[in-house]
Parts: sequence; structure tokens; C-alpha cells
Amino acid sequence: MIEEHETHSVQDATKIQTYMACPRLYFYEYVLGWRNELPSLHLEFGTAWHLAMEQMLTHGLNAEACLAAYEAFEGHYRQHFDMTWDEGNAPKNPANVLRALPQYCVHYKEEDKELEVLHIEVAGSVPIDADKHIYFKTDTICRGPEGIFSLEHKTGSRFSTTWANQWRQKMQVGVYTHVLYSMYDERDVFGVKINGAFFSNPPKIKKDGNPYAGARDNEFMRLPLRRSLESMDSWLVEVNHWYDSIQDDFSKLASAKESDDVMKAFPRNTESCTRYGQCPFLDYCSGWHNPLQHVNEPPLGYHVQMWDPRGLEHVRKIMEL
Repeated sequence: MIEEHETHSVQDATKIQTYMACPRLYFYEYVLGWRNELPSLHLEFGTAWHLAMEQMLTHGLNAEACLAAYEAFEGHYRQHFDMTWDEGNAPKNPANVLRALPQYCVHYKEEDKELEVLHIEVAGSVPIDADKHIYFKTDTICRGPEGIFSLEHKTGSRFSTTWANQWRQKMQVGVYTHVLYSMYDERDVFGVKINGAFFSNPPKIKKDGNPYAGARDNEFMRLPLRRSLESMDSWLVEVNHWYDSIQDDFSKLASAKESDDVMKAFPRNTESCTRYGQCPFLDYCSGWHNPLQHVNEPPLGYHVQMWDPRGLEHVRKIMEL
């Protein structure tokens, strides 16, 4: 039997999106809490960039803010990667962040002149039905000339239309928007802005001082995403569907036994095994028809770390709506 953990009842966009991709992956990552012991570059770099953005938004877009932002970034990044990792981690490394921060200031100095920061790094829960809550963690809630919006920081290595299009129907964006509509008058809500930062190594320069054709440098892109109340009604139906599906699988899991030939709860979605690179649990799914026979301890190279957005180290405030 699997011991019940308090985080099993905490459903947020991250968990639901994983379940939508593959319920069995959800089982390994969020029911068992199996996580790779090696640090994730994308996760830790993203967290460090969040801390840098907090300083930029707190101090304003100036040289002082850039210094504070870099110190915040490096303070977190160096907990996980020493200097021997920097070349292999490029372009997501401190050297490129050091160049990117003043570039960010120049890029958004005019746009952010009238920006009022209302909340930074808020986590909590919000109702999605009479007896259901979904949990959330927003990066920044701001007020601008267009209204109140959630500014969500995302990092990558190259901007593309595929990157931009992924956010249009993302569960995560629906959660951010639902939080805003729950906190403020609907007439004041603008929506969500994805604050994308894309990192590159320094572009190669020709002898004449000009970059080579096609050379890229750090890029920034803010993607505005607005959802009407009618579209949010549709989102509520969908999020409740997935929430209920997760609860149904937990019910099936409660009656499952180690002696069963097959685990019927949290079934595999075999179309997702290689969709975004190879799933780390592909080998286990291929050989384990009932994972309950193998859950006494995580596999070699994994440890147990349960996920709760309210417990993230950079959360500044907990808010129950």
C-alpha cells in the first residue's frame, strides 16, 4: 500500500498538465514523489531567473537593480552548479545572464515606466467548484495602463512560434487568469503576459565590428494572453474534468493491491513516451505492469521529493481565495 501524503490532495497546473500528458508519469512524480537526484538545469536556472526578476521589479530597471538581480540569480544557481558546469550549461549560465540583465533594462525601460507591482511570488488556492480548490503560484501581479495582469517569467534558448502558441490553451494560463478574476473586479483584469527571456552565447563579430549574418543574442518577448469570462466558463468545465479524473484514479489506487497483475489506476499514455524527449520512466513502464510491486524505494539515481507550490523557496506570500 502507498501511504497517503498531504500533497496528494494538492492539485495545481503543473500536476494537472503532467496528468494530461500521462497519468502514469503523474503517478511516479506526484504520488510517489520520485525525482532525479541530479539538479535540473531548466528548473534551477528558471528559479534563479525568477529571483533576478523579483529584484528588477522591486528596484526598477536600472544599474542597481541589475547588480541585485545578478547576485540573487548567482546565489541560487551556484547552489546547484559550480563553475565547472558553466560551459556545458550554456547558454543558460551566469555569463549570459550577466549580459542579459542590462539588455532587459533597455528593452523594457519605456514599457515598464507606469508599471505598478501589486504582488510578487504569491501562492495559495482558489475554488473551482463548491467543494474543490486548485492551488497556484503566480510570479508577479501588476497594474499597468491596460489593467491588472499576471506577469509570468519563462526562460528558453530560442524564441519560436511554437513556443508562443503553446501558451494559448495552456492549463497554467487558465489558472493565472482564474486567480485574477477571483481577486479583482472583472472590468479591471487584463489577463496574463508571458515574460519570455531567451538566452544565447555572445554573437560572433566580424573584423568590421558587425555580427555575422544570422547571429543571435539574448532575446525578450512578452506574449499577451486574454481570456473572456465565456472562455473561462469553458476552462472551468475542463479543469473540473481533469480534477475529477485524478480523484477517480486515486480511488482506484486505494483498492489496488501489490498482488494484482496490472495496476489499473493512473494508466499509461503511450503516445507521450517520446513527445518531448524520452520520458525518464519509459524503461520502468515497459517492464512494470504493476508498479506497486516496486514502490518500496525509488530506483537508483532517484529520491523522494513531494511537490507543493506553496512550499517553494521563493514564495513570499500565501493567499487562500
